[in-house]
Amino acid sequence: MAYFWIILLLFAVLRVIHCEISPFGPENEENYKEYYNYLALTRRLHSFVERYPRISNLASIGKSIEGRELWVMRVTTHSIMDVPGKPRVRYVGNMHGDEAVSRQVLVYLIEYLLTQYGTDPRVTALVNYTDIYIMPSMNPDGFERAIEGDCKGNSAGRDNAKHVDLNRSFPEQFDATSTLANDAPEITAVIKWILQRNPADDAALFRRAQCPDDPNEKFKDGITNRAESYDVKGGMQYFSYLRGNCFEVTFELSCCKYPLASDLYTEWNNNREALLTYMEKVHIGIRGYVMTSAGIGLPDSNISVAGIDHSITTWIFGDYYRLLLPGTYNITASSPGWYHSKTVHNVKVNEGRAMLLNFILKDLIEEMPLLESPASAIPTTARHQVLSSQGVSTLLSKVQQHDSSYHSYLDMEQFLHRISTVHSSVAHFYSIGQSVRGRKLYVMEISTNPGTDQPGKPQVMFVGSMHGNDAVGREILLNLVEYLCLNYGNEPLVTQLVNTTRVHILPFMNPDGNEGAVDGMRYSIDQNTDLNLNFPELSYARDFVQPETTAVMNWIKAYSFALSASILGGMIGIKYPNSVGSLDEAVFKSITNAYYMVSAELVPSKANLKIDYFCFLLFFPGSGIDLQTWAYRNTDTLGVSIGMSCDRSPPAEDLLAYWKQNHRALLKYIQQVHFSVRGRVTDIQSGQAIANATIVVEGSRHQVHATSTGRYWRLMCDPSLYFLTRYAASVMTVRVLETQVEQVDFWLTQEQLLQSEGQMEEEEFRKLVEGLSSALSLEQLVQSLLPAGTLLYRNYKERSEFLRGLALSFPHITRLYGLGHSWEFRTIWALEISGSPESLRPTEPKMRYVAGVHGNAAAGPELLLEFASVLCINYGWNPTITKLIDRSRIVIVPCVNPDGRELAQEGRCFSTAGLTNAHSVDLDTDFLYGNISVQPETHAMMDLIEGGGFTLSVVLEGGSLMATYPYDRPTQAVQNEETLRYLASVYVSNHPLMHLGYIGCSDGLGRNEIPQGVLRGAEFNSHTGSMKDFSMDVDACPEVTVYVGCCLYPPLQQLLPLWTEHAMPLFAMLLEIHKGVSGVVQDREGQPVAGAVVRVNGSLLVRTDTRGYFHTLLAPGTHQLQVQAPGFQEQLTQVNVSSHQMASPIMIQFTANSSRFAQKVELAAAISIATVILCSLLVWHFRSSKFRRIRDHVRWLHRRRDDLHLEAILSEKSPLRRVFLEESESDDDTFYLEHH
Repeated sequence: MAYFWIILLLFAVLRVIHCEISPFGPENEENYKEYYNYLALTRRLHSFVERYPRISNLASIGKSIEGRELWVMRVTTHSIMDVPGKPRVRYVGNMHGDEAVSRQVLVYLIEYLLTQYGTDPRVTALVNYTDIYIMPSMNPDGFERAIEGDCKGNSAGRDNAKHVDLNRSFPEQFDATSTLANDAPEITAVIKWILQRNPADDAALFRRAQCPDDPNEKFKDGITNRAESYDVKGGMQYFSYLRGNCFEVTFELSCCKYPLASDLYTEWNNNREALLTYMEKVHIGIRGYVMTSAGIGLPDSNISVAGIDHSITTWIFGDYYRLLLPGTYNITASSPGWYHSKTVHNVKVNEGRAMLLNFILKDLIEEMPLLESPASAIPTTARHQVLSSQGVSTLLSKVQQHDSSYHSYLDMEQFLHRISTVHSSVAHFYSIGQSVRGRKLYVMEISTNPGTDQPGKPQVMFVGSMHGNDAVGREILLNLVEYLCLNYGNEPLVTQLVNTTRVHILPFMNPDGNEGAVDGMRYSIDQNTDLNLNFPELSYARDFVQPETTAVMNWIKAYSFALSASILGGMIGIKYPNSVGSLDEAVFKSITNAYYMVSAELVPSKANLKIDYFCFLLFFPGSGIDLQTWAYRNTDTLGVSIGMSCDRSPPAEDLLAYWKQNHRALLKYIQQVHFSVRGRVTDIQSGQAIANATIVVEGSRHQVHATSTGRYWRLMCDPSLYFLTRYAASVMTVRVLETQVEQVDFWLTQEQLLQSEGQMEEEEFRKLVEGLSSALSLEQLVQSLLPAGTLLYRNYKERSEFLRGLALSFPHITRLYGLGHSWEFRTIWALEISGSPESLRPTEPKMRYVAGVHGNAAAGPELLLEFASVLCINYGWNPTITKLIDRSRIVIVPCVNPDGRELAQEGRCFSTAGLTNAHSVDLDTDFLYGNISVQPETHAMMDLIEGGGFTLSVVLEGGSLMATYPYDRPTQAVQNEETLRYLASVYVSNHPLMHLGYIGCSDGLGRNEIPQGVLRGAEFNSHTGSMKDFSMDVDACPEVTVYVGCCLYPPLQQLLPLWTEHAMPLFAMLLEIHKGVSGVVQDREGQPVAGAVVRVNGSLLVRTDTRGYFHTLLAPGTHQLQVQAPGFQEQLTQVNVSSHQMASPIMIQFTANSSRFAQKVELAAAISIATVILCSLLVWHFRSSKFRRIRDHVRWLHRRRDDLHLEAILSEKSPLRRVFLEESESDDDTFYLEHH
């Protein structure tokens, strides 16, 4: 009992201590008796969120100098996301650390709003319809140094920890300089917060004015303009008003900066009503939305009031709140990139809640004049008359009559400088890089507000003079620069194009080549590299890329051009990229037609000129691809090459004629960028733009990406219907009209963003696989890799140490383990290379490389060790190798027969020493089922193969120059032979000599030539027990045996040439495991079906894993799949497999799920049988029991009869004698009949 009282006393003491320490009572209620230090404030704010999670959210906007969080409490419904229609209010306290009243009062305000919500109608309405942000302390470091009771501020707590006055350090209106971020991170955090949130109303709380010790401070009604009181440079108030879309005032709450805690309750009572009333004022004035005609909100639109030199901008939803006093106003809304601003006159603002005023702005493109197309060829003498009749006669009025001479580089530089100076309002001159000889590559941007980011405008790019002697493109583009600038403001179409488009023009891509070109020369090239074929086919292959090409590539990626064109001579016509899908081909043809129909030179009926759509179908011997093909594959832009003349350098006097023939078509071409889909991708929770979001159109492999502001543009063919989607977000049906831009905005959640990132990675890898599938690209990859330089012959000990060194050097991508031991107890090593070697990822294909099955074939093990080294040292350095390793699981077994390898001798090309293992067994004849004397080396490989999951296997042998595919058994019927032969041909076709079929040595049958270098195994060396046959039988994994050369053990100096020949085929086989066909089999409810059998072309069998997933390699072509599973009806499907495309998972779903019906039938039958059996047992049991009772009863009667009989003998006069006899005989007869 004594212990109980002691524990109770300790509990009471601890409770008292807790209450003394805590600034609030046991029920988390305020006691208004103490100031909160930083830790207490943090605890208090967190406790609010725990108790009121539905209407509160706590976040830190940054940290102070000393690392304290700058807490902001958000109080509103839906407090974790942004919703339209709510004005935002901000309270900031304790900006000066020693002015402490506001710090406590704002905490009390938070508590009051949270505790009274749902009880007090006024507070409930305020929280429901207002987005409230409260920052109790902007200067937590200063507060920790301040001293309670210090009314004058003598404690040095006013400034932050770096002695910066936070209310004197914001950027000024007329002075852009501000305090460095390192000295005032609090300022940086608040600036970022202000610019992101854009509140309509704001207050900074300090201390009260008109104090007794300041007799000269007399403010009428307690209000003053800050400048009339004292000048504050760098104040938050000015910054919020000028930059933050916010009206901000400062409340001075107390004459004493840091009054005693006993005064806090009084201070709260003095200010509570004022704080609530001030927040309510955010609902006065006008409110509404700025929208497109389709009802899409326009963020960052301007709202201005006539007579007031202060505009505000709309928020992310296009909503706005403009505080105004009662009166009559003229309100104007405008948006960059949209049509005329709209003004509503005589808007009457009344007392009370803000009036709703929405603005709908028309797109500039909706009223852009369209160029008409001539119905037929127009004679040169009649062209001016036709143009005049179409109402666009001014199109030729400002074409400059140049002095019929070419521009040199210096002439061009001076010309562009002059244009940018004279027309600075629409022309901006900049450089994107330098040529080989140091000449700058100048670009002219033509647009309103040039040189600034303009989210509402699409961007168009023109490039000229890619060939140095091509004067046509250069001079046409210089004319275009001048024409757009001179006609801006005079010609309606030009004006609208400049207003709504950012046009970037690069006249000289090859200034070095231009300086050496000769006037009038035809088709000559005056440079060592053709820049138009200098763009890399893949992103990694850049060793050959010239600086001019690099500059253009970086330029295109930086500016997100939606449309581009190369202007050139040497051809007449339009070329677009090769390998485009049907949807994008329609877009290119639409663009091409638009140009043709307006061009005076390229009209289809022109005599002796065949007009057609040109496509890059020819193979050029250059080291890369052309600009437009590269841009189509790697960037957002769709572009063409426009040829205007058969001469690259025609006589100078002809240039003006080319310009007149094409300038209208160029305007029409620029106009095409507006016949598209555009929009914005936004995070639905934060409202912030999502940069680099990927937008795809169903049926197209071309992607576009959102800019840093979340904007995107995607050209479409008009008029058409499309399905536009943002990865993992949503699918929208879009109709593109000939004269209208379709606005499609996407709103994504964080979960969708994470999903879409995975899809983007998948799409990037798909492009990589397809790009590498061309021999040229794969060769460029292999040549670009860092060499390992490890080629030499190693004995078992050296090979083991080498493998351990690789594993130790690259632990994050390798795993070294032993499969077993040889007869002489040497370890059979396996090196696994993967992005996650310790864990198997779903759908990750596995590749097996094996060598040294025969110990005398000594080159194979060294080639695989070199291959492993190249993979490892290039991981993280070469992005392509990194992605391949991350998406693959590569198992390398360098030597299956280490004992035999120790016996082999260098230079002995045909020696059999080491062919068998130490037990004199050819291991490639030992892979037999039921073999009780299986060799340990064979057993080790059997275990590896039986482990399953391998997609493809390659075995390196020696003694010939060819490849064989399964089977080695002479009588084995080959299923799916087309695929097996194709896989062998993949290796062979990438070898420089093997595909020729000349092996250079006898194959043992006297043959020196093998067609295409590929044979079925049984045709080359027929035998049983081979490893390739076992791999097919057990794991359904195709295995290709490659004979790397005629010499089994070539001299050391031949290893490097062998590696050079076999490196590319080894990588090609690694690439192959990502092709074929893959898919998921599901039931009708979407659940995976494990163990389903997928029969390919009626023969090859593949089974699904536990996730319903399957993958198999197939030869290019069309294949039939039959999918079967117990309890399901068979499904049939057809797939097309390409040698250049990655396997795209297909979905196979059992539409008629008969499993439940079958289960019900089986259950009913089982129940019926059980019922019959049960009934039979019951009947039998019942009858058996009855008969037992009858029998016992009869026996008793018999005994009783005997007794009575005995008694009858004793008394012949018994009256029952006769009756008993009759009954007993009757019963006995009954018993007898029942049993018979």
